[in-house]
Amino acid sequence: MTRASLPSDVKSGARNITAVTSTSQRMRGKTAHRTCPPETMKLIIFTLVLFVGMAGWFAFQSAFSPPSVSKTDEHAFMNNNLKTKTGIHSIELDTVLDGGPQKDGIPALTNPKFTSVNDAAESLKKSDGVLVRANDEVKFYPFAVLVWHEVVNDTVGSRPLVITFCPLCGSAIVFDAIVDGVAERFGVSGKLHESNLLMYDASTESLWQQILGEAVVGDKTGTKLSVYPSQVISFNELEKRYPNAQVLSIDTSHLRDYGSSPYGDYATNDALYFPVSISDTRLPAKEVMYVVNFNEKSVAFKLKDLSATPARVSVDADELTARIVDGEVAVTSKDGGSIPGYHTMWFAWAVYHQKDGIVWKGKTQL
Repeated sequence: MTRASLPSDVKSGARNITAVTSTSQRMRGKTAHRTCPPETMKLIIFTLVLFVGMAGWFAFQSAFSPPSVSKTDEHAFMNNNLKTKTGIHSIELDTVLDGGPQKDGIPALTNPKFTSVNDAAESLKKSDGVLVRANDEVKFYPFAVLVWHEVVNDTVGSRPLVITFCPLCGSAIVFDAIVDGVAERFGVSGKLHESNLLMYDASTESLWQQILGEAVVGDKTGTKLSVYPSQVISFNELEKRYPNAQVLSIDTSHLRDYGSSPYGDYATNDALYFPVSISDTRLPAKEVMYVVNFNEKSVAFKLKDLSATPARVSVDADELTARIVDGEVAVTSKDGGSIPGYHTMWFAWAVYHQKDGIVWKGKTQL
């Protein structure tokens, strides 16, 4: 510990020691046999004890204090109106980027309005979306609405769910919203990690990596959400197969142009708006994958190559089979169990799954 790092009261104590010692030496130079007055000696001893004690206290504090966060990192989160405890994190804070809007600048929807398929047809006819089923209730969340809100807190068949969509990486994922036994509400933090949405929870404002379904900054760090089954289908398919479904309404109380996308042709061009740490060129960056998590592995299927013919992937001693059934992706394990999955772009999946990822590309397994 340097003196410069000590509090001002300890600094002045250290300076007093120097002054007293210098005075004592000068006195000894002038009068060799003169002894130090008792009062001066007491002052020297007291000051030394005080200095050593304070130094020990600061050393103890440094050894046992929790990890600190730089003022720059704290300020960056405060500027975004987030109350996230940044001292707890599983990712490096300097890899968290501002996406532009601040917290809730992209407003999440909670218990939103729905309309019928017939009534939604005129405004959403050309939109694909996320289909969710639970306890005989069917709901459809059009990308035309999700692209403006990214997070929808809802219940389907009395089940609390959070429907999420990150336009930057095309990841459409539905999660069970129960966290620690309680239905959690999520919002859009305005921050990104590896070009992916960071959601926040309302109870602790921890940040959650959408593509992983895992809290990565804040009190909930390490907590994971369970993926809930969903499908991405076109509105035309919805009309044919689910005519009684409820459709997320464009009546959201927010002024948005739901007939256009703020991202333009981003989904079909080659550009990324934000940097990523890994560029995996085995597939085009924005190739759409269907992903399932199974036996501590993440398995990605090249979506456009899936068909009614089973695609098989070995996962340790098990095997996954993926096929298209009635226009939807169905993935099952060797024992016939259904595995829930989600859609995402290749680059976003590849960033996180270099070690635990398995890729099915056409007739091959990478």
